[in-house]
Amino acid sequence: MTTSDYWRRDLVKLNRRTFLRSAGAGGVGAAAFLAGCRGTGSAPAGGGPGVGTPTSSAIFAVPEAKRGGTINNVGFDPTTGWDTLKSISYLTHLATEPMSIKLIRHDYRKQWRGNEESVIGELAEKWESPDPLTYNFILRKGVNWPNQEPMMGRPVTAKDVAYTITRAKAPDAVVQEWVFNNIKSATAIDDSTVQFKLNYPHWRWAFDLDSYNTKILPEGVYEWSGGDLKDATKARGGGPWTLEEYRPNSVMRYKPNENYRKVFGIPYADHLNVALILPGSPRVQAFVSKQIDYLSPTAGDFETARKARSDAKVLDTRYAATQTNALFMKTTEKPWDDLRLRRALSMAVDREGWGKTLRFEYKLESGPVTWGYPTWKLALDKMPADVSKWAKYDVAEAKKLVEAAGVSASTSFEMHMYPYDPTYTPEAQFLIESLAKIGVTAKLKVYEYNNWVTTAYLGKYSGLLYGPDNLDRLTQQFADRLLKNSSRNHSVVQDEGVQKLLADFAAAKGPDEAKAVSEKIQMRSIDQAFAVYRPQPVSPEMWDPSIQNYDGVQAILYDGAGYRDAYVWKA
Repeated sequence: MTTSDYWRRDLVKLNRRTFLRSAGAGGVGAAAFLAGCRGTGSAPAGGGPGVGTPTSSAIFAVPEAKRGGTINNVGFDPTTGWDTLKSISYLTHLATEPMSIKLIRHDYRKQWRGNEESVIGELAEKWESPDPLTYNFILRKGVNWPNQEPMMGRPVTAKDVAYTITRAKAPDAVVQEWVFNNIKSATAIDDSTVQFKLNYPHWRWAFDLDSYNTKILPEGVYEWSGGDLKDATKARGGGPWTLEEYRPNSVMRYKPNENYRKVFGIPYADHLNVALILPGSPRVQAFVSKQIDYLSPTAGDFETARKARSDAKVLDTRYAATQTNALFMKTTEKPWDDLRLRRALSMAVDREGWGKTLRFEYKLESGPVTWGYPTWKLALDKMPADVSKWAKYDVAEAKKLVEAAGVSASTSFEMHMYPYDPTYTPEAQFLIESLAKIGVTAKLKVYEYNNWVTTAYLGKYSGLLYGPDNLDRLTQQFADRLLKNSSRNHSVVQDEGVQKLLADFAAAKGPDEAKAVSEKIQMRSIDQAFAVYRPQPVSPEMWDPSIQNYDGVQAILYDGAGYRDAYVWKA
């Protein structure tokens, strides 16, 4: 049975539900509606002093905001290029996010605390689901593309949406499959209406349209570009910013998209500069010298930055990110198909001593769902003892399991890794030393980013893999790691029990039922030791309070990267 067949099983028949949500309905989105909750309140009526009144919508408006100033942020080179349908790289996502427009977004007027069910329309003014397999999105009028070739300021239409989805489903696309596999078709009914047909009901489908590869592109852009959008000069989007300059290893500069600003009233800032500086000491030095206004330091750099910049604001709370790292084993290959060995590796790691040993601040045990989703996270102490014990540190028991699996210390395994962050190399070495204590020998193999993507994401590695999964969605945390055909199923999980639970999760009648299924998924993942999850850090945030119109406390947004600071640019 193929994965798609499995998902189409009629496990739970959803009741007929119709929802029609205005983009300005107080940010209470489809998830709350499906759960039987109706939102109250409304969006601000105008763009605030100095901004002017948008022609169509003020859904992102901050009443006290003023226009002007420059955002000096920090980021990464988009090493896989600027084509949003040819990369699932977080780095490409960050670079293209300022210039993107999507049908829906999570409500950026709300501080991110795992509340991803708060969605709001961007290009979509409203949407309805007359049956579980049909969604109709009505587009907001008056939204035009930037004054760039090939669009030249023309209206954004349903044909653009259908074109994007069709391209995303093409064989050569590299996209987040868990979003697009369920789309049977996307059809422009008229200029303002696009209709989606699905292969199977999924209670969260509409909310997951705010993902890396759902950025709407203009119809015909691939034909105009010769089939390649990877070059910065051909990067296109309909969001609040347009790319003005890109100098690799130096800077990305963006200017406001005035056609977007006329409708939404943002961005309030007049410039967005993203310095391309490596994490760690170089970024701390840039923050100290006031080259950048925003810093998310590691715990080791936090005090250094605070002492050097006594004028900087510090976010009054620390947050648990939606990302984590894990050690993966190919469960379909020997010796990792032996459950005893996988459980041994899980028990070999001293998670409580992880941060102390590495002198990094790791506070929270992690797992199949991160602490960034507090209402969904099932902590180990909430799992039955016969499950949670496999994630507890026990060298003696781990040695017994290794011996029972017949693995010799004379056999060496490669541990594949890309050093996305300076902490990753010492973390990998810490894991190698931990495994050596139970009789498992491993050596580190380090990749450049592009080789990492084609090796790790496509499951070509052998042995062990340690690396980041920048998982920014609840659905993604399950699908990317566990769904059979996911390009980021690093453990190559083929477990039929998990596949059934994933289908049950999709077919849930609402969040309460889905939460019960998600807890079963988390317990099975720990019980079967599909991965060894690292403890999760809590991250401090710092800002320069002296720059114009900026309030750092308001800037902790969904992706944690700060690129949507334009939505909360305040006096």
